[in-house]
Amino acid sequence: MKRRLITLIFSVLIVFVIASPNIFANSLLDALSLGLEKEIGYNTYHQIIAEKEVVQLPAEQQEWINSMFSKLANQSKRQNELEYSLTVVKDDSVNAFALPAGYIFVNTGLLSYIQSDGELAGVLAHEIAHVDRRHSMKAVTRAIGMNVLLGLIINKTDSKRKEQLAKIGVVAINLAQLGYSREAEFEADAYGVMFMKAAGYRKEELLDFWSRMEKDSGGGNSLAILQLFSTHPPINERIKKIEAM
Repeated sequence: MKRRLITLIFSVLIVFVIASPNIFANSLLDALSLGLEKEIGYNTYHQIIAEKEVVQLPAEQQEWINSMFSKLANQSKRQNELEYSLTVVKDDSVNAFALPAGYIFVNTGLLSYIQSDGELAGVLAHEIAHVDRRHSMKAVTRAIGMNVLLGLIINKTDSKRKEQLAKIGVVAINLAQLGYSREAEFEADAYGVMFMKAAGYRKEELLDFWSRMEKDSGGGNSLAILQLFSTHPPINERIKKIEAM
């Protein structure tokens, strides 16, 4: 009886979500899915480290990047509900990405490319902003459907749960590495600049990074394989908006 009642309640909520997704979907997701977000993030994190080589930096460099990351993560409004983590993986592409629940990845290619603390801080702040604004979970919801997520929230004993989470993990990885919508990227830029400035870094250093990225990715350079936010929006648009912040 209790199970039927819960199912009925969620069915009614789903009707409202379908009828007015812009009003209800995000608030419903935020209220119900924190535990699921952590589960998706945890499982997806392990999918990645099973495929990529995790790099242990020299002690001094590790302390440097951990200190920077901690200062930036402390600016997030979600710092008390999530445990942000930073993992460096061996990959020559200039890239960083964020998974649900605060799992941030940085490629060794990015660490080799940056030329100042502020450049890296700007990139990390952008990824933290994606988590802070729940861009990954919102994108996953659009990709797989609210009904699937609600089913996972309601029924935690489904025999296919592990398989479903693995599939969702693949979706989350692809979304994170390829980039989100223009609106989400611009929002992450705005919040990222706010976070880095609050942590004591200058946005001018991030602009230096983007200007160099624009030059290298458009000049036939071997760095044309740069993946960092390469799909949308165009780098010159991001530069203009950051300059205006």
